[in-house]
Amino acid sequence: MMKFRHWIASGVLLALGATAAIAAPSRFEEGVFNGLNRFRSDPAAYADLLRDYRPRFEGRRLISDDDSEIDIMTREGVAAVDEAIRDLRREKPLPELEWSEPLARAAADHVAVQSRSGAVGHYTRGSGPGERMKARGGGPYVNEVITYGHHSPAGVVDQLLIDDGVPDRGHRFSLLRTTHRYAGVACGNHPVHRTMCVIMMSETRDGSPPPPPKRQP
Repeated sequence: MMKFRHWIASGVLLALGATAAIAAPSRFEEGVFNGLNRFRSDPAAYADLLRDYRPRFEGRRLISDDDSEIDIMTREGVAAVDEAIRDLRREKPLPELEWSEPLARAAADHVAVQSRSGAVGHYTRGSGPGERMKARGGGPYVNEVITYGHHSPAGVVDQLLIDDGVPDRGHRFSLLRTTHRYAGVACGNHPVHRTMCVIMMSETRDGSPPPPPKRQP
């Protein structure tokens, strides 16, 4: 397995120069990937890290702890943080993710488009995650999460888990899927939110159909 060094309502990342033809993950992208596996290896322990957000709230405003970031007006305030902490404490360790270059390239294609258009969301030019993965020669069996506005790898993972303003907590549940085995990460500029990060995950390395379940004898 490839090892690395090191909130869509709320979150954007540093300009990292991701393009549709990435050759290797940047240190920031590596940090996001490592953060995913750190969380998945021990969700209960990671919940304790989220407690650091609680003292930073003034009402629903999250006060920046870094001069390079701005304060964020959340929708739910500390309540979403407390809910994430409770949920993660009940979770058992999950399988670690393996890096997938095909997934990373499809994620970078989305970053490349939105870095020019300033759009947000999973669809641009009529294409969603599955179409982008198919254009890369893979299959449509992929799951995608995006953050806008955070400047640290930990901030990206934390916001996806907190999932402020998302009623069904879809991003959190995506990161908690036991069937995910592979992930690709691409981060870059965004003209409105300054930065963005796209994470694509799948049961297979390139989004191809997963193997059928084994029949019980």
